[in-house]
Amino acid sequence: FPIPLLHRAIGFGTFAAAEMRTLDAILGYYAGLGLPARVELAEDLAPARAERLLRRAGFEREEETHRVHVLETDRPPRVPVVAGLRVGHPSPARFGRLVRAGFEADGALGDYFERASAAHVRQQPTRAIPLVATVDGADAGSALLWLTPGVAGLYSGSVLPEFRGRGIQVALISLRVRLGLLRHRRVFTSQTEGDNASAHNLADVGFRPLYDTSYWIRETA
Repeated sequence: FPIPLLHRAIGFGTFAAAEMRTLDAILGYYAGLGLPARVELAEDLAPARAERLLRRAGFEREEETHRVHVLETDRPPRVPVVAGLRVGHPSPARFGRLVRAGFEADGALGDYFERASAAHVRQQPTRAIPLVATVDGADAGSALLWLTPGVAGLYSGSVLPEFRGRGIQVALISLRVRLGLLRHRRVFTSQTEGDNASAHNLADVGFRPLYDTSYWIRETA
């Protein structure tokens, strides 16, 4: 699935040195797969030479960008009251179906979202905490809290189209922060496609932008 979120080399100029030999290794790897090379660049963290090297090596910037958000807190946020809303813990299969529906992913990509989300929860039961939101008994959205030793990540947060605009996503964000605090996490991260509605919902709970990522691509054939 050659889309920026699922197909890219991460850490150029941060985890790995911003050097031509790094890009040569990336190009060689993707050439071996018969795929174009894609690099994710943390624009506010990587040195300025990282972008210059990408351009010099023939990479072109793609239109899509993402924004990473962070919250550091020890105070449980207020959960907005939404009429008829209940939040529970779904089975892996149900969670996968809701992720697919919430992100409106069709075809092969939808199959991937559904099966990968279910497998993620099934294989990591102590680290991946899935949530399902229902309104008056009808499935309305999904969310995932992912636990690492020091940070809790908020992922797979989506609301089905017919339930949007009611505050459900803000409620799911707030509830995941509360769950993380109960598990002794004080730092929370999430990612959005730029400055979109989800980014504004995160800001409502106290998250701030940490850095933006851009994606750079070059054919390897």
